[in-house]
Amino acid sequence: MAEDGAPAGSRDEHSDARDLLRVRDLSTRFFTEEGQVNAVESVDFDVRDGEVFGIVGESGSGKSVTALSVIDLVDSPGRITSGEVWYRNADLAEEIRDENPEAVDGDFVDVRRVPDDVRRALRGSSFSTIFQDPMSSFNPSLTVGEQIAEAVEVQRRARANPRSTRSRTQGFGLTDVLTSTLVPSKRYVSEESRARAIELLEQVGIPDPADRAEEYPHQFSGGMLQRAMIAQALAGEPDLLIADEPTTALDVTIQAQILDLLRDLQDETGLSIVMITHNLGVIARMCDRVGVMYAGEIVERGTLSDVFDDPVHPYTQGLLGSIPDLDDPAPRLQPIEGNVPDLYDSEMEDRCYFADRCPYAMEECLNHPPEFDVATGEPQASKTDPGEHGARCVLADHEYDPSRALPDDYFEVGSEDEPENAEAAETEVSTDD
Repeated sequence: MAEDGAPAGSRDEHSDARDLLRVRDLSTRFFTEEGQVNAVESVDFDVRDGEVFGIVGESGSGKSVTALSVIDLVDSPGRITSGEVWYRNADLAEEIRDENPEAVDGDFVDVRRVPDDVRRALRGSSFSTIFQDPMSSFNPSLTVGEQIAEAVEVQRRARANPRSTRSRTQGFGLTDVLTSTLVPSKRYVSEESRARAIELLEQVGIPDPADRAEEYPHQFSGGMLQRAMIAQALAGEPDLLIADEPTTALDVTIQAQILDLLRDLQDETGLSIVMITHNLGVIARMCDRVGVMYAGEIVERGTLSDVFDDPVHPYTQGLLGSIPDLDDPAPRLQPIEGNVPDLYDSEMEDRCYFADRCPYAMEECLNHPPEFDVATGEPQASKTDPGEHGARCVLADHEYDPSRALPDDYFEVGSEDEPENAEAAETEVSTDD
């Protein structure tokens, strides 16, 4: 814990904005028949009031699983194995302080340590998500307006009577559904919630919202459906909005409109946003601070200018080098060679995970690096006072030394023997048969 009584990791002294969310040592594993997959590895980041925090990286780097872990929506065979998620909510802290004192520190609550029903109640009202594919996220058999109105109704009932309705609204079963359908006076969704759904559709820029509310998801274009999903995410007036690839599969013009919409909504409501994307253009346009993910880890984090203008980690440099320069489009792009690792525990060596793709790999990279404070070049001894710009790379500590560089074929030596071993194994099996 920090000296001021805040959870470990407080960085208020580095910024006028207060932290809304502090994620510490978050790890998520998938236990499959093929082996354990280390999808998220000891991730730390903060999200401040009214800011957009971006998480960027290649596909398979752990971005979406990180977001799902924060709101506890990881499906089996996945499981959050460790970590803390501190959320600043004075009312919630006061409510659970007596029953769960270990989960409360000042105005912060570790939502990983509260009961399941309390954690579920935070979804929608405190944390909300825009998923990647709106077409698969909406129920095709219900109108768009009905689905948004349901989200509004759930939050309205929970706020009216938080203690008793947490379980009751979660347990709206088949009998209740049939009664709601057949008996108008017993409808679950009130007229007030339906009217609010139309207001939300209008707020996200959908024309003729009352008419469009009566249409089904397949009658919406991709951009319109994405706007409807944003409206649904805003139904509970959350403090934190997680936007997971919100512009995927949209054309460039619609992408720009969606991003402008998110920025306008943030300005109007004071939302904090976690923007998850593989698109550095989206990061540059939207984000105040950014975390670069690779192989389940945040390998570099800092302000937008830190990461874009003064990148330290070779992976960050490689991502930026893959973007064409509009001022000088003549130079060839420099893609990052190789592929993101599979993240199977049996294949992840205790070293820098990027070393086999890194043009600056040295002997030091064969040890797993800590996060260094770029300003001081010192490892982070604790999480109580981390610097603004951090990188999980020895290049933050000292310059590249060619005399200590690993041979170009260092990581290929072991793989050259595999075909012979595989052939021998196949021969042995066929002999036994």
